[in-house]
Amino acid sequence: MEITLRAAAAYWVLLFAVRLIGRRTASQMAPFDLIVLFMFAGVTITAVLSDDHSMAGAFSAICAIGLMHILVSTLKGRFAWFERLVDGTPVVVFEGGAFNAERMRKLRLGEQDIMAAARQRGLQRLAQVRYAVAERDGKISIISQEEDG
Repeated sequence: MEITLRAAAAYWVLLFAVRLIGRRTASQMAPFDLIVLFMFAGVTITAVLSDDHSMAGAFSAICAIGLMHILVSTLKGRFAWFERLVDGTPVVVFEGGAFNAERMRKLRLGEQDIMAAARQRGLQRLAQVRYAVAERDGKISIISQEEDG
């Protein structure tokens, strides 16, 4: 019963912390958002299941992590170089009918990753692709030959 009560308390602490730091849709999560979620989970599970059942300690740790998240968000809004450092930048991996092998190697992407993204857009051939861009969140955007711009 004690574990159940600690888990319920942890749920409310996490709900408060997540609401405090703001919302982002899962498809827009940057690496630093994922780090915050993993850290929240680690701190919470420790408070619920470990020998140190201090909810006050877990609450303090979650608040500290949340405040760091807010600080990083503020710095990202103020300094473009910091945003690029934390979130990365979009990278063109296919253009002019050719793959950029060096960029793809650095991102650990294969040609089939690009083709899978193209097929999801309803394209069957590489000739239909104008650009493929590895986005900051890891997704691959495809701009077809038919699109203007």
